[in-house]
Amino acid sequence: MFEQIRSNQRRSAALVVFMAALLLATGWVLGEMLAPGAGAGGLLIAFALWLVLTLVAYFQGDRIFLGMSGAREVPPGALPRLSNIVEEMKIAAGLPRMPRIFVIDDPSPNAFATGRSSETAAVAVTTGLLERLNRDELQGVVAHEVGHIKNRDILFMLMVGVMMGAIVLLADVARRALWRGGRRRSSGRNAGGAHALMMLAGLLLAILAPILAQAIYFACSRRREYLADASGALFTRNPEGLASALEKIAMRPASPL
Repeated sequence: MFEQIRSNQRRSAALVVFMAALLLATGWVLGEMLAPGAGAGGLLIAFALWLVLTLVAYFQGDRIFLGMSGAREVPPGALPRLSNIVEEMKIAAGLPRMPRIFVIDDPSPNAFATGRSSETAAVAVTTGLLERLNRDELQGVVAHEVGHIKNRDILFMLMVGVMMGAIVLLADVARRALWRGGRRRSSGRNAGGAHALMMLAGLLLAILAPILAQAIYFACSRRREYLADASGALFTRNPEGLASALEKIAMRPASPL
């Protein structure tokens, strides 16, 4: 299992490197489309866009997500079963701080973890999940979410999601530039050929880059889910709890949070 976890982490890192290369390539092509020889400027634009989006997501992402979900923090002493389970999994995972606990008034069974680090982490569950699962099953779900925190999956997916968003935005600008005629044509036959090739490259990248970025994002998400499953099984020593919980959840599809 440990070798599978390490392999999962290596492949996730490779996907992130590919996503970063795709982001830079999109920025470079966009710069060349807007002005001759402005590929370096396009790289700077791509980096600046990524940096701004990253800062917003890093410092405000968890608050925005919890607010949009309608989550309310559980006060001390309330929901003792849930609080005890989260504390047990915090100890099993070796987290330095107890994650904050939130509840969402939603009959659909669902749960998620948020926070850029273990110090700012939070676990949120719906009332539907609390009502449908027994203790072992709830422990399996909480262990899965704590696994996300332990493996820093939230920060990892934040970075990947921001890169995907930046690629989508840059590709949209490239499509608009193509629609308006692209960069200024240079004089001469060779310049015209270079311009046509750049327009073709820009068109292909504007179409394919968002698709590739979303495919990479979902591949990363799937791998981190597998990693959280493995981590949760290690924390609880009872993989049947999560398996049983997933069976119950599958009987009633969860609403998007």
